[in-house]
Amino acid sequence: MALQIDYFAAATDEEAARTVDLESGLRSLPFDDESDSAAPEYDVVASQDVDPGLALGYLNELLTGVPVEEFLDSGWPAPVAVSADEQKFVLQVDPGFVALMSTREAPFDGLAAQWSAVEAPEGADEWNPHPRDLADFLAEFVALTLRAQDEGKHIYCWLWP
Repeated sequence: MALQIDYFAAATDEEAARTVDLESGLRSLPFDDESDSAAPEYDVVASQDVDPGLALGYLNELLTGVPVEEFLDSGWPAPVAVSADEQKFVLQVDPGFVALMSTREAPFDGLAAQWSAVEAPEGADEWNPHPRDLADFLAEFVALTLRAQDEGKHIYCWLWP
């Protein structure tokens, strides 16, 4: 079973935490006409390959030289909420990483190729995404960071392993 990972912007940790119990993630939003129209809608970038820890840590290492282990040991991604059954998580993405990504410009093919070639540290799950998928993710994620920055929001991740 593949991971379900939805990156989204929210104004506060409290707002982001309210998404933890969604049945199928944020990508199922916006709501249709028959559902609760008062419920918030989120701008979502979905992935099955790019988790907010190792995967973003690999990219951070490529861009900054900070080893992935140091990135993770510094507390990122930061837990915001865990579902009652401990199966779903909302995590905040490192604001420094988000700021760095908001400065990136397309095309992303070269960066995606480098990112996909990163070797997983010993003992970590295998990292083997397709460069085209990563390039598409980068384009969408950078756009999300820019929109969030314009709206004064933070980037979060809804994760269901």
